[in-house]
Amino acid sequence: MSRPVHEPDVTSYCAQVAEVEVDPETGEVTVHKIVTANDVGTVINPLGHQGQIDGAVIQGFGYAVMEGLESEDGRISTLSFGEVKIPTSKDVPELVTVLVESPTGNGPFQGKAIDENSISPVAPAIANAVEDAVGVRITDLPITPEKVLAALRAKSK
Repeated sequence: MSRPVHEPDVTSYCAQVAEVEVDPETGEVTVHKIVTANDVGTVINPLGHQGQIDGAVIQGFGYAVMEGLESEDGRISTLSFGEVKIPTSKDVPELVTVLVESPTGNGPFQGKAIDENSISPVAPAIANAVEDAVGVRITDLPITPEKVLAALRAKSK
């Protein structure tokens, strides 16, 4: 009995790099640019497609550098969402998108899902840029000036 041929699942990929400036006196991190490259299949709706990418990068940016939802003993201790800082248009760095079209998607016209692909690599890209800039690795989000300054002080001892 022959088995049916299984087509491999088609996955989209995303890679990012960030350009940052770190003030070694204060630990303040300024993100100047985030470049995101996406394997996209065939883009069917360019405006909606770019909106998905930009929205995901901005959401990942907020998560990486400013959104601090605190918890104690497994319960949220932040009193309100008013205390959780989220990015505004003034906070958002320059966003550069590179589309790598490869018409191999399993969607209509060989399209691939874009969804929130671009959220996940933002924090690692920023953390890598911080480490490249000042030699300290921040592994606890958000990447705050206090954490960077503490890591710089620990490194200099």
